[in-house]
Amino acid sequence: MSQKFHQMLLPIFRLLLFRGSPVDVNGSLATIATFSILLVALVWLTLPSAGSTNLNPEVVSDLRKVLLVIPIITYAFAALMIFTVLNIRKFNDRFPKTISACLGLLLLFQAGMFLLSILSMFFGSSLRSIFGAVQIAMFCWFIGAGGQVFLHAFSLKLYQGILATIAIILVSSLIAGIITGIVLPEEVGTYAQLQDQLFQLRSSE
Repeated sequence: MSQKFHQMLLPIFRLLLFRGSPVDVNGSLATIATFSILLVALVWLTLPSAGSTNLNPEVVSDLRKVLLVIPIITYAFAALMIFTVLNIRKFNDRFPKTISACLGLLLLFQAGMFLLSILSMFFGSSLRSIFGAVQIAMFCWFIGAGGQVFLHAFSLKLYQGILATIAIILVSSLIAGIITGIVLPEEVGTYAQLQDQLFQLRSSE
């Protein structure tokens, strides 16, 4: 089992080093399902809990709903956008490997964020600026690796693949935010208030 999982992740690590392509990734339904389940599990693990914050349990519940629903909808619409672009460019057969590569990259990125969240629990107050810089660096690296995927999947140049990655993230995140606001208006309102309070707190510091 561990050897098969290693074989699934190895091409993803090569993409992170800008040496591979989606062609090398396993595009089977089992791989896509495995990456999807693990990705949602990692998102779930990074959600705040009542024991880890001083917030009211009802507020924490609202926060967890928003922070779980938005990523899932974002991933779904990103997959739909990728499928649409491939369909327009007559590269339909590339979709399984492309989406598997994207899910694999997201999985590694989310795993890194989960690790940072654990470290921040112990060193957050003293190394806050360092953790922030690492998060930005990880996100930029993820964007670059996504560009590497779309370079091959969409037959683009690297900078065009990076722009495609940014566009897909922005559009899918925007749509996810709108849908979540319609479906969970009270929870999104609570989340917006917390973000505003956090911004004011950091500004005062």
